[in-house]
Amino acid sequence: MKSTNLKHIDDTALVFEGGGMRGAFTAGIVATLIEEGIDFPHVSGISAGSSNTVNYVSRDAKRAHDTFTTVADSPEFGGFRHWIEGRGMFNVDYLYDEIAQPDGDAPLDLDTFLANPAEVRIGAFNATRGEEVWFTKDDMRTVEEVGRCVRASSTLPIIMPTVTIDGDTYVDGALGPNGGIPLDAPMRDGYRKFFVVLTRPRDFVKTPTKPGVCSALRLAFPRLPSIAEAVARRTVAYNAARRKLFQLEEQGRALIVTPGDLGIDKMEMNVDRLEDAYDAGVVRARADLPRWEAFLGL
Repeated sequence: MKSTNLKHIDDTALVFEGGGMRGAFTAGIVATLIEEGIDFPHVSGISAGSSNTVNYVSRDAKRAHDTFTTVADSPEFGGFRHWIEGRGMFNVDYLYDEIAQPDGDAPLDLDTFLANPAEVRIGAFNATRGEEVWFTKDDMRTVEEVGRCVRASSTLPIIMPTVTIDGDTYVDGALGPNGGIPLDAPMRDGYRKFFVVLTRPRDFVKTPTKPGVCSALRLAFPRLPSIAEAVARRTVAYNAARRKLFQLEEQGRALIVTPGDLGIDKMEMNVDRLEDAYDAGVVRARADLPRWEAFLGL
């Protein structure tokens, strides 16, 4: 469902945290924003947040739902067999290419995505250079290019095969300096107000990564030491980004949407539990819509 009565926002950027399949909660928020015609001028996302970014900008509430819920029912979605075959615990060929095609399970409305005047920022970690890279619509002119950028932003090291773009290797954008909350993209672009959807409860504090994880990453990627180094830094970066965000909220410059305990993790593949997380997002959105509209000046 797409609203034909858009409510344009001029001064506030929309920001989506990642979180793997916890993004089903965000998808419920996205669908409601689309149905209500709330139209942001700038949208940024990382990892699963990049998928929600694309769905929001293409103004496709059904796709927002399907790509985080019903697709998990497909035998092509993922699992150990796909990982053994080199396609990733989540089947990257299916999720970032096949489903988006015109005859796929969740076709992407590329024309609407490109015609939407909103600026798009999708963050991915360039492991070759050890730095965050921001993809824009200029990098996403075809369905295949959109899928490649979203996949690059969402690639969990070891769990999913890396992505090569112009000779450089990319992995999950959450390994960048923002820890997975892409607030820095709209701030760099001059925005001072932010509508931010997180996928962890409000009181969540990330704990340090276990040393064994970094050791495994060094063994898996001996020529890309930036991956293990970035994972080791991520806890500090993530918690710092959340503190900054809550400071902005105190200043009246940020509205933060957080879930309760969703009862799922980033690797969730059970459709019923994903539907519950999606429904939680819709319920939160409908309950909080008046407060959101007041913040946005609608």
